[in-house]
Amino acid sequence: MFILITFIILIILLVLLHQNYNKYAHGLRERPSYFLWLCTRFLDYKGWTTEQYCLNTNDLKSTDQSGYLTDKDIPTRNQSRPKMLRALPHRQLTQHAPDDIMYEMHKHMESISIPKYGGQTINNELLLRGSSINEYTGADALFLPNADEKTLGHGELAHLHSNDGSFHMILHPSDAKLLIDKQWAERFPLHGVNFLNRIQVPESFILLYAPQNENEVKMWKTILNAAIDYNRDMRKHKH
Repeated sequence: MFILITFIILIILLVLLHQNYNKYAHGLRERPSYFLWLCTRFLDYKGWTTEQYCLNTNDLKSTDQSGYLTDKDIPTRNQSRPKMLRALPHRQLTQHAPDDIMYEMHKHMESISIPKYGGQTINNELLLRGSSINEYTGADALFLPNADEKTLGHGELAHLHSNDGSFHMILHPSDAKLLIDKQWAERFPLHGVNFLNRIQVPESFILLYAPQNENEVKMWKTILNAAIDYNRDMRKHKH
C-alpha cells in the first residue's frame, strides 16, 4: 500500500512539473533543456526574473558618464515593450524581427568580422565571428580576439538570437541605462553575478529588443558599434 501511494504521489509530481515546464516554454520558438528550466526556477526564487529587476537602472553607474551613445542617437521607443521570457533563455515572445530584417542583421555581422576558428589573431582590432559561448541554445556571436579566458564568453561581446532577432550585448553602463530608459532594452537576469569568483557577468549586459524595420536596423548598427568600441577600450585600459 505504501509503495502504491508513493507511486501515485510521484506520478502527480511529475505531471505538475511537466505542466510547469510547458508553461515556462510556451511561446518560444525553441525547446529549452530541463536544465535551463531548473536554473530558471532558482532565478525565480532569487527574484531575478521580474520585470522590475530587469528594468532597474539605479545601480548602472560609471566613473565617466560620457558613454558612446547620445540622446540624439536613441529616440524614445514608440511602442510598448515586447512580452518577454525573463529567464534562461532570455527571450522575446512578441514583436519578433521580420525575416528580411533578420537576414540583414546576419549579413552585417558577417561584413564586420572574420570566422573565429582558434580565436587568436595578430591584429587586436579585428572582430571574430562564431557560435556563442554564453548562449546555450545557439546564436551567432561577435568576439574580441586573443581574449583572456576569465572574461565572459572568452571575449564574446554580443550575440544574435536567430529565433526572435533580439540581441544580447555588453555596453558602457551609461549607454545601457539610456537604452533601458528609452524602452529599447532590458538587463539580463544574471547581470552582475560572479560565477565561482572566476567569471563576472557585467552589470551592463543587456538584451536589445529586435529591430522591426530599416530605421531600427540603422539604430541597431549604431548601438552595436558603441558596444564594439566600449569593449575594445575596456580591454586597452586593462592592459
